[in-house]
Amino acid sequence: MSLIDRAASSQGIRPKPQQSLIRKEQAEPVPEMDDWVADYEKDTGITPDPIKKPAEKTIEKPIEGTSSVMSQVMAKAAAPVPSKRKKKSNAGLPALQSREFELDFERLKKFGFITPEGRRSRVSEEFRLIKRRLMQRMSLNARNRKKQRGREHVILVTSSRPSEGKSFIAVNLALSIVLDEGFNVMLVDADVARPSVSNIFGLRNDLPGLTDLLLGQEGRLSDVLLREANHPLSVLAAGGAVDSATDLFGGDDMRQLVTDIASRYTDRIIIFDAPPLLASTEPVALAEHAGQTVLVVDAERTSRAAIDSALDLLETDQNVNLVLNKTTVRNRTEQFGSYYEAYNQAAS
Repeated sequence: MSLIDRAASSQGIRPKPQQSLIRKEQAEPVPEMDDWVADYEKDTGITPDPIKKPAEKTIEKPIEGTSSVMSQVMAKAAAPVPSKRKKKSNAGLPALQSREFELDFERLKKFGFITPEGRRSRVSEEFRLIKRRLMQRMSLNARNRKKQRGREHVILVTSSRPSEGKSFIAVNLALSIVLDEGFNVMLVDADVARPSVSNIFGLRNDLPGLTDLLLGQEGRLSDVLLREANHPLSVLAAGGAVDSATDLFGGDDMRQLVTDIASRYTDRIIIFDAPPLLASTEPVALAEHAGQTVLVVDAERTSRAAIDSALDLLETDQNVNLVLNKTTVRNRTEQFGSYYEAYNQAAS
């Protein structure tokens, strides 16, 4: 995978009872996930083992035999604090047990995603190149924070057509920044028609998220934001299905939401996993809120005409970066492959 230039929080949310974030049943397969598995089998001749589901968190029950006084104390401690703010109805939306989840790195590794143990891998080095080019335009360190901050830390990841691997790029980019740099990253699944982020992380695919916020069905961002327990990564799911999210993404509520999440933390990077440009008008509306755009190109399938058509939909003054995905490595000494394979063998 090569980078090609062109045109150029928080305290834990109070748990809600009954259900967890983890899927209890296998969701319908995501087309991009099928592509990754097929590519993995084609390149290696190995079929990935069945994915293990992360263990579900449970709330401990009081020990039997506890005195009535102690039971009352524990019940009061567990009871939610009354809020003066009137909450909007969540009718029809699933109750959640916790707003925290844990990354299942074994699951991610089997599908080619970056993990802490694979920091010297070829894919990790390739994403360091992509990440470094994007971060050079951001004002994240102490010296650059004095400058007027734009939207360069808001990144839109899209493609020309479906199944080019944009979600794979968006998730790996987020993981690379979190694991290497330690910056706070918010990954937003903005592909409402075909959401993939929740499926990649093994979460339920019916979680409230972006569209519910914009439609007013959820009052606050903290009510729907999912936080990783051990890393500075948060995930905003796509939310409920809508006929067309273009008006939502181009409206004042979306503008205010992006302004809020982009300015709340000085070291936060926001990554939107957006729909393909030639399949929907939604990414064009989303691009208005982003400071940089990553256009993912399938090396074997995407035509030059499709790329040109996709780029024509973006503004000429936007920072657009093209990432060539699914390339076939014919020479094992190309770029980082040979060196880091030898490095890992020597280390082991």
